[in-house]
Amino acid sequence: MGAGEETDDRMRGRTIWLAGSAAVLLAGCGSGGTFANKPRPATPVNLTVYVNDQRVSVSPASVGAGPVMFIVTNQANRNESVEVHGTGGRSLASTGPINPGGTAQVTVDFNRGDYTISTTEAQLVGRSGIHPATLHIGPPRPSADNALLQP
Repeated sequence: MGAGEETDDRMRGRTIWLAGSAAVLLAGCGSGGTFANKPRPATPVNLTVYVNDQRVSVSPASVGAGPVMFIVTNQANRNESVEVHGTGGRSLASTGPINPGGTAQVTVDFNRGDYTISTTEAQLVGRSGIHPATLHIGPPRPSADNALLQP
C-alpha cells in the first residue's frame, strides 16, 4: 500500500466517523425535555333544553362532569334567552334571544355539582311563570383517549 492509499483510507474513516457522530447528535435533538401526555377531555355530551311558556326542561337531567353542549329550542310565544347558572347564581353561559320556534347552542365545561337552567327574558320582563330546570353533574366522565374519530 502506498502513502496515497493510506491517506484515502484515513479520509474515508474520518468521513464515516463524522457522519455517524452527526447522526447520533441529530437523533438526540428534541429529547432533552419531557412531554406531559395529559389525557384528553371527555367526549362532549349533547343535552336538549326545551323552553315553553311554563317551564324550562333539560334532558337528560343528570350527566357526568366534562364538556356539555346544550341544544336549546324555544317553544314559548316570545323571544327567550337561556342562561346556565352555577353555585351562588353565577352565570356560566347564555344564549342570545331565541325567536319562537328557533334553536340555539351553547357549550359549557362542567365540574361536579348542581346547576340551574333558566330564561333571562322572564327575569327582565318580570314574568315568573317560566320555572327553571335543574341539572345534576356527577363524577367526571372518562377521557376520550380511546375514542375513535375524535378531534
